[in-house]
Amino acid sequence: MKRVATFLAFFAGVPLLLALGIDNTFPAGAPGLTRTHSGGGVTVKVTHLNPEAKDEARFQVVLDTHSVNLDSYDLKVLSLLRDGTGKEYQPEQVENKGSGHHREVVLSFPKPPPANKRLELVIKGIAGVKERAFRWDLQ
Repeated sequence: MKRVATFLAFFAGVPLLLALGIDNTFPAGAPGLTRTHSGGGVTVKVTHLNPEAKDEARFQVVLDTHSVNLDSYDLKVLSLLRDGTGKEYQPEQVENKGSGHHREVVLSFPKPPPANKRLELVIKGIAGVKERAFRWDLQ
């Protein structure tokens, strides 16, 4: 009986930890093109769509929650792209899908210089989280 109680306590605690905003951002240089951050009851998943492209830099941003209305967040205003030298770029184009508790946005930025070794997408002010940073090391 004690094992069952321990098992239930553990699995009941996992959603609580996620809701409290335990950070599970992938570190810079992690394999793959997707990075995730959970905080303030909102999970944000960002995928770098075209790291090899010669033109614009595109990122898919998926916001998911069960407690926050995501419609009021304008990702064109709240997002910026920072290159390895610290230069910042504003999104040139935003494509929105979904509403309410589940949104998908594609952000397009000017392509940073080819010698750039790192990109960081920063999203500010969603669900009380001051800043969420998603990093990619470029080859």
